[in-house]
Amino acid sequence: MHLKNFDPYDFEKHDVHGVPVYVKNLPWAPCIHVRIVFGTGAFDDPAGKEGLSHFFEHLAFNGSSPKFSDRKVIKEWSKTYTLGSWNAATNFYQVFYLFRCLPEHYETVLDGVKDLIFHNDLSAEDIEHERKVILQEAWKNFQNEKFLEYSKKVSTILFHGHEHERFVRPLGWPDTIQNISRDDIVTWHRAYYGIGNFFIVLAGAVEPYHIEALEKFLDDLPKVRPAHNQRTMVSRPKQNRLVSIADDIGQIQEQVEIEMMRILPAISAEKNQIVSLFSRLFQDILHERLRLERGLCYSVSAGVDLSKTYSTAYVSVKTEEKNIDIVEKEVRAILQEIQGKQHADRFEKIKILYKEQVESREDMSSGVVDTVLRDISRFGRVITDAEDIRLIEQATYADIAEFARHAFDPEYVFTDIVLPSKK
Repeated sequence: MHLKNFDPYDFEKHDVHGVPVYVKNLPWAPCIHVRIVFGTGAFDDPAGKEGLSHFFEHLAFNGSSPKFSDRKVIKEWSKTYTLGSWNAATNFYQVFYLFRCLPEHYETVLDGVKDLIFHNDLSAEDIEHERKVILQEAWKNFQNEKFLEYSKKVSTILFHGHEHERFVRPLGWPDTIQNISRDDIVTWHRAYYGIGNFFIVLAGAVEPYHIEALEKFLDDLPKVRPAHNQRTMVSRPKQNRLVSIADDIGQIQEQVEIEMMRILPAISAEKNQIVSLFSRLFQDILHERLRLERGLCYSVSAGVDLSKTYSTAYVSVKTEEKNIDIVEKEVRAILQEIQGKQHADRFEKIKILYKEQVESREDMSSGVVDTVLRDISRFGRVITDAEDIRLIEQATYADIAEFARHAFDPEYVFTDIVLPSKK
C-alpha cells in the first residue's frame, strides 16, 4: 500500500493518567504493536548489583503472577493472544516490554501484561531459575574469564569516569548477577515501576477506543519518581592505545582486529543528520580505499552510534597483521581529506542518495514502532520523515568537515588492536 504524503512517523501524543502515550494508525497494519518503556536501565543499577534492571526484565517475561502460574502458561498465553510476540529487553537507559496482537485481543493482552509487569510474584523459585538462565546468557557473551577481564579493561579505559565504566553489557557480570537478592529486586521494582517513569507507544490498527482502554490499564498503578539523574560526562580515555594478543584474551583468530573509538557528547536531534551524512561519507571512502583499491579487508565499518547521554565514533577493520600501519594511515588521511574539503562533490551525491532513500523507504509497522522508540529514547521526541528530509537538505559540507575534525581528535581516540593467535 502506498499513501501519498502519508508520514508514518507523525505520531500523536496523549496523556493518560500521567503516562505519555504515542499513537499512530498505520492503515496497512492488521494488528496493534505495543511498547511499554520504563525509564530505568542498567545505568541505574547499584554498584556491585550490575544487572539488576535486566534481572527483573527476565522475571516479568518469565516469572509467575496471580494470573499465570508458571512459564509454560505464559508461553501458551503469548501464542494465543500475542501471536507469540511477548518479549522484553534491557539497555543502559530503559527496560521495555513489547508485543503485537490482533485488535480483538488487545484488552485481554493488556490485562495479562499488567499482571506480569506490576503484580509479579517475584518468588524465590522464579528468581533462582532465572539467575541460572541469566548466568548462561552472560557466559554466552563473555565466553571465558580471559575475555571477561579484557572486556572490563577496555570499558575502564574508554569510559573512564562514566557510568559505562561499570559495564560492557546491561546484563552485568557473572559475579554481580550472583550478588542480586530478592530484596534487591523487590526494592528496585517498587522504586521504578509506576506512573512517572514509563511511556507507551501504540501503532498499527489503533482506534480511539484502544487509547481509552489504557484508562483501566493505568488507573490503579502506583506513582514513582522518574529515574536518570544527571549523568557524568565521558573524559578522554585513560590511554590511547591497547595492543593484545588474541590468545591472552581468550580468543582464537587469524586476523588482526583494529578498533578506533572516540566517545563524544550526546548528539541532538537537530544535528542527527549531519552525523548520518558524515558516517555515510566516511564509510564510502574507507570502503573504496581499503577494499576496492587495496583489497586489504573484506569489509570496514565506520560511523557514529548514538545514545541518550553519549555517542561513539568508530572505525572497525579486520585484516592481516602486516596491514596495521597501512590501515591507520589511511584512516587518518581520509579524515584529513574530509576536513580539507576534498570530498565535497562526493558528499553532494551521497546527500542526494540519502534523501531519496528516506523519501522512498517502505516501512513495516514493527520498524516504525522501533524507530519511534529509538527517537524518544535518544531525543525525547519523535522525528518525522519531513523533519529528517529538512535536516538532510540543510546539512552542508562545512558541517561534515567540522564534525570530522571534532569526532576523531587524536587526543581523544582510543585504538584497540587484537593481534592474531600465536599458538
